Amino acid sequence: MNKNISFLISDLKNSGGTQRMLCCLSNLLVDQFDITIFISDEGDSFFHLDPRVQIVVLPSGKKNLVKRTLDIYNILQFNKTKYFINLDSNSILFNSLLLPRTTKLILWEHFSITDNFKKPLFTVSRHYGVYRCQKIVLLSKHEIKSWIEYNSRIKDKCRLIYNPLSIDVQDIETSNKSHLKTFLAIGNDIEVKGFDILLEAWQAMDTDWKLRIVGIKPNQLTKLEQLVKTKNIKNIELYGKVKDIKSFYKEASVFLLPSRKEATPLVLIESQAYGLPAIVFDHLPGVLELLDDSALIADYRNKEVSFLQAMESITKDKTLYKNLHHNALKNSEKYSLDNFKQNWLEILV
Repeated sequence: MNKNISFLISDLKNSGGTQRMLCCLSNLLVDQFDITIFISDEGDSFFHLDPRVQIVVLPSGKKNLVKRTLDIYNILQFNKTKYFINLDSNSILFNSLLLPRTTKLILWEHFSITDNFKKPLFTVSRHYGVYRCQKIVLLSKHEIKSWIEYNSRIKDKCRLIYNPLSIDVQDIETSNKSHLKTFLAIGNDIEVKGFDILLEAWQAMDTDWKLRIVGIKPNQLTKLEQLVKTKNIKNIELYGKVKDIKSFYKEASVFLLPSRKEATPLVLIESQAYGLPAIVFDHLPGVLELLDDSALIADYRNKEVSFLQAMESITKDKTLYKNLHHNALKNSEKYSLDNFKQNWLEILV
């Protein structure tokens, strides 16, 4: 009989990197473990999920906290769950107060602690996670350093596991794509992903290249479309959530990450596998850690001008593009699914 592993996440219906990574890991482990995923918001998984994975919808809201806690406990107890893995340190306190004696708690944190919410309850929740969890899986060396500074007791519990490439590398077209003359940015939130910064820079861009922004939430998409119309910005295409992100990578030349906040963005890792040079800001250590001479680094203190200059440089200098393209392909090799799975098995077996 397989051991049971249970995960907890707010939902599976959204197209975020956290949802993608959870589905990816569940699909990798389902042959060796019985997998259960607890969610608060009902809805079909946006990403492919093996039908053997069991989905449990929990009651949400403060009034249902006691029932929610008991439901989690009873299901974990019934399934004889070996590991209960939470994907959010802000809520781990409220979702793991009552656990069976034999169930071990793990935190798999996908958000940067530096830019995380500072609400008192969330702070208490994170410290609780440090004391209560057997392991805390983090996505970068920078995050490990930041967590140790936050609470030194975490030091012996930390485990670094980089997000992997969740796409089949055999199907990837890796040729030089500078001739396509297309910038690509991916994200669902204007403020966090810095798309307003990008539009300011793009408005000043004098080029025959085009800009594609993909993955925006419906309400944010309307806002961004209005911004483009008001500023009369040209050569730009906006898309909401898409199932086939691969086609956008294939048709892009350069990947743009103008984010204000990021931990270790999966889309950056994926874009590197397609050989796309990146342009990123210099204030995000977790992002810079993922790169190896495969990006242009813009000065966040001079956001719009610096990002504009980087875009202009990469469109005009073919040698620069060629070198960054080569380095991106080489850099992506360390983010394999095999390494990802093996690192998790070392924790779970």
